[in-house]
Amino acid sequence: MLERIGRAAPAQRRFLLSLAGSALFCAAMLWLPQPAHADIADTVNSWLCGMLRDFCNWIFGAQVDVLRSIGAEGVLSASFETMLGGSGTVNMYDIVHGVWESAILPIGCGVLSFVFTVQLIKISQRMDGSSSMPAVKEVVFLLVFFAVFLFLVQHSFELMQALYEVTRIAIQRVTDLFGNGAELDMGKVSITTTDDDVPALLGMAVVALVSWVVVLVAYIVALVVSWARSIQLYLMAAFSPIPLSLMGLEDTRQIGIGYLRSFASVCLAGVIILVILVSFPVVLGGLDAVNAGTGTPMDSVVGGLSYALQYLAVCVLLILSLVKSGAWARDVMGG
Repeated sequence: MLERIGRAAPAQRRFLLSLAGSALFCAAMLWLPQPAHADIADTVNSWLCGMLRDFCNWIFGAQVDVLRSIGAEGVLSASFETMLGGSGTVNMYDIVHGVWESAILPIGCGVLSFVFTVQLIKISQRMDGSSSMPAVKEVVFLLVFFAVFLFLVQHSFELMQALYEVTRIAIQRVTDLFGNGAELDMGKVSITTTDDDVPALLGMAVVALVSWVVVLVAYIVALVVSWARSIQLYLMAAFSPIPLSLMGLEDTRQIGIGYLRSFASVCLAGVIILVILVSFPVVLGGLDAVNAGTGTPMDSVVGGLSYALQYLAVCVLLILSLVKSGAWARDVMGG
């Protein structure tokens, strides 16, 4: 009997311990608060929307900073000697100036001599026909004409450089007035995501990424247009003796006038490019999101996507404006 009771005691203790553990577990479950699954979902949704919103705003701000970097401290406001850099002690300015001095200037002087000879032949023919003294006055005028145009041809490179410096002063004044570009009001960008709507934010993030690619393309186009303008100015200045010498003949005078007009338009294109870059953030700040007027979360979706698509359209317009800057400058100069 005692042996049977001894064997039953450990089993009872295990039962009592299990019963006590179950009671404690039930009490703990009743005492501890139940997990709020809805609160967790809302927290995750808010966190995800905040990340997407910050990501989109960062993209928009970075785009403006990239485009503002081309302005005052870039190629547009550089002096004529330093528009394009070079390796070592030689740059492109030295190359084109050497070409102008050693190769093109003699050709220009030769063309000017030919023009002088043609004009002298015309005067001699008129003297043989009339044998009057006014023809002597024409010879004197021709000598003065030759001296003036010889000075223009021999200093053509410096004259073209001085014409460029005039437009450079205009660029510097625009820069002093507006800086590299207006700051973009990020609050106006955030208005597109006032609601924590993940689909709207995802759609805006996709369009923001596409616009980022477009802005990078615009940045490359702006640099290419600015560098191409510098190369064109250098080459036109190097070949300036030839068209300037052709201004002496009435039949070829329009060639020289057209050259001066073209050179001035290329210089003026720098001002137009700078104005386009400076006004880009201003145009973005004037964009308004479209309101569907439904009073539902759909308004946030429509507003966010409409703002992002407008942003993308302005970026495309920026690229087209940069490409057309040269043509617009020629239109300003009368074609």
